[in-house]
Amino acid sequence: MRGNGTIFAASTVHLDHITTALSCLTPFGTKEEIVIFIDADGLSFVRELNHVMRIQLFLSRELFMSYTYEGPTDEQTKVCVKINHLLDSFSVANRNIDDVVECTMSYDGYGSPFLLIFEDSTISERAEYSTYVTHGIDEKGLELDRDKVKFECIIKGDVLYAAMCDLKETGCKECYLYVKSDEDGDHTFAIVSRSGLGLSKIKLPSTKSILEKLEVYGTDYETLVHGKPVVANFDFNLFDKIRMSVRIASKVLFRMDSYGNLSVNILSQTGDVIVTDTRAMANRSRSFGNRQVQLPRDYPGIVVEVNLIEKDHYDEASARELESLMETNELGEPKRTSRKRPREDVDIRQPTSDSDMASHVDMQESNGKNKSPSSTNELPLFFNRKTNCIPHIM
Repeated sequence: MRGNGTIFAASTVHLDHITTALSCLTPFGTKEEIVIFIDADGLSFVRELNHVMRIQLFLSRELFMSYTYEGPTDEQTKVCVKINHLLDSFSVANRNIDDVVECTMSYDGYGSPFLLIFEDSTISERAEYSTYVTHGIDEKGLELDRDKVKFECIIKGDVLYAAMCDLKETGCKECYLYVKSDEDGDHTFAIVSRSGLGLSKIKLPSTKSILEKLEVYGTDYETLVHGKPVVANFDFNLFDKIRMSVRIASKVLFRMDSYGNLSVNILSQTGDVIVTDTRAMANRSRSFGNRQVQLPRDYPGIVVEVNLIEKDHYDEASARELESLMETNELGEPKRTSRKRPREDVDIRQPTSDSDMASHVDMQESNGKNKSPSSTNELPLFFNRKTNCIPHIM
């Protein structure tokens, strides 16, 4: 039965930005249904895989020139559509490099199609997509227990993306996250790959500009613990699905609770978004000149949260093998424990770019003087932002 009147309508000219955002969902199935939660704050796109992984992508209402929501105030309106229908429409419309294209989305309620209207100065196109019955999203087991967090860390997005691309090249079948804090600030965040050739590791530099925060908590989940590693084991095919989202990330927040639920919060600030079609953007920039459409200043950017359940805990033999790997340097030799400390005035050359730094395996820092944050609450502002669409992102 069709609803009475339009429940939701919104217009925007930022088609390239929406195309980039929706592309983060494609690793979770291009021809599958996705649930869109609509309320007064914006749109939240949710997709779940076999009750072991879930992605939530939020687009704030500030992205739209006009935004109207007439649905119930005490709950969100849910609509289920196929992700490839939306992505294909935005991708095709975004190819117009000669004119500004405006898109209007609307939905009239249960039984109504999800409507897209694309308009430029000469033509108007209308697309109606079938909607499906939604049975809700089962969050049992996929919601982070914030009272039992074992570790949390914040990493620069482009460095993590480079590391994940390197991980893909190893032919990885399963992967481990190895996290260990150090009292002197020389923290360890490493991704370990297990493939047909054995184990290999990618260790991120511990400089604060890259590894902004890393804290490991004790059994009371409040006391900071140094020197005690936390290891988590994941199916690589699932873990790799976050790579598309990390590609556009400014910063990434990892948190894991005692039940093996890994929460990955991803923010793409407006100035750091990597657009999907760079050639189209370059051509559009030349065509429009000073008329090029800029994202709104109050728009917070693309916000993504991914939850992933850890695999069954690895056995004792795997634990010893992993620990042995982490105790060796990049040449496979045991790490030296010489009493002689390196001179602090020696300038040890570092790679010139963050991406180069991430691709170096088991890189050692030159001074190790960075101090860990003084408080567990020192998170960037966007991680504390509360919305009705994505209640899990803090």
